[in-house]
Formats: sequence, C-alpha cells, structure tokens
Amino acid sequence: MSTLPFELEQDIFEIAATSDRWSALSLALVARRVRFWVEPTIYKCVALKYDNSESARVLEGFISALKTKPATFFARYVKTLLLSDIPTCHVMEILAVCTGLTDLRVWPHTPSPIAHFVVTTSIRPTHLSFSAEHVAAHRRAPDFALPFYQEVTHLELHDTWGQLMTWAPNFAMLPQLTHLALVFGFPFSCGSIVNYVLNAILANCSKLKVCVLRCMLSEDELRFGQGAAIAQSITDPRVVVVPWRRSQTRWAGGLWNENADLWNRAEVIMNTR
Repeated sequence: MSTLPFELEQDIFEIAATSDRWSALSLALVARRVRFWVEPTIYKCVALKYDNSESARVLEGFISALKTKPATFFARYVKTLLLSDIPTCHVMEILAVCTGLTDLRVWPHTPSPIAHFVVTTSIRPTHLSFSAEHVAAHRRAPDFALPFYQEVTHLELHDTWGQLMTWAPNFAMLPQLTHLALVFGFPFSCGSIVNYVLNAILANCSKLKVCVLRCMLSEDELRFGQGAAIAQSITDPRVVVVPWRRSQTRWAGGLWNENADLWNRAEVIMNTR
C-alpha cells in the first residue's frame, strides 16, 4: 500500500505518463487507479492501421475499448487520430464517438463514404489531413464553407494538381487557414504548372503563413538536389519544399515527436532562409 498522499501519487503517475507515452502503457498495468489516471494520456493520440497482424491486434483492442467504455470517454480524451487503411466500417464506428478531435488524419486516401460522413459530423478539427476528392464529386470542389472546416488552421491535402486547380477559389472559404500542405506520392517535377496552381490557391488564402510541398523523391533525385531545384522554381516566399524518400513509408512520424512534425520542420526551413 502506498505511503504517499493520494494526490501526490496521482501527480507522479500522470507526469510520468505524459513525459514518456510508451511507459504509460506499462503504468496502466500497475493498478486500476493508475490505469484511470494514465488512460487520458494513452488515448490522447491514437494511430491505427491495418497492414499486419500486430497492427490488427492494436485495432481490435481499440474496437474492443469502444464497446467497454462510454462514448463520452473517447469524445473527451481522443484529440489526435490517425487512420491508415482501416476498414470503412471500423472508421465510421471510431469517428462516431471520437467527436472531440482537434487533429484528424486519414491516409493514404479517404474513401467516399468516410469523406461524406466526416464532413457532416460535429467534429471541428484544427488540423486536418486527408484527400478531399470524394467530397468534391458532385460540386466539382469541396465545400470548405461547411461547419466542419471552419476551425481548420492546418490543412494537408493528398490530391492532384488538376483537382487543386479546380478547387483554387474555394480556399477563400477557410477563414482560419494559416498552414497548408500539398502531398504528392508520385514522381514530382517542377515547372510553370506548379507555380500557376500555387499562385491560384495562395491568392485566396489571406491568412496563410506557410505552404508546404511534400514531394516524394528518389534517393538519386535527392542526391542531385531535385528538392532544392523545386524550391528555387517557386516564387512565393510562403512556400517550403519538404521532400520525402520513396523508400520510406510515411506513418505516424511526428505524432508523438513534436520536433519531427511536418509543420515544425517547415517553419525551421523558413526561419533559416
């Protein structure tokens, strides 16, 4: 039995869990009361994917928790949610209860049922990463005037130049947008079309501070300075090129490592110019 005051004991476990998220998983096994204290830290950032047996077990554990905990628990504590290649039925089940999200990421693409479902929910993210093509199917462009988008400050889109060009006027409907990232998972080349589309988009983003081009490049392209060449071809000072290697699969990345976060990396590049 602990000799520490109850409140001090709670503070110690909560600080330990916050300082090292991975240790929080072990701390939750110490005692029932400790699990109650550290679970908010464990569930604050959730990353789920479905590509091997281990990730399948993690997903099954989360789905099981949905059935044993009240929906209010997930609405209150889950703030960042990353879903990658999750079966649509599970995504709908998860998003139906994680209504307090401030950071939502659906990779590598966003199926139509999910896209249409999420934009009609009560979720009001400030950080959003997904592909918007399916919510634009009938309107030719996403309706960024919907309540779902009104608090978005950081938007990351996984869509094509052709789609972005069509959507350019609609970016003016995002009143809080300060950070925009355009992610391309195929060979990327600079040229006049890039500047043309970027200028069309950025002209409608009055509050925008940073625009990130996340370009997939090969080892040879990186070695020969293709990333720098793309950056030099773009005239708007708000644009930053952050390349990523084709040999690397982007997963949780900066989800638990603030220094590795895409936005932090982009701002470091801007500050060193």
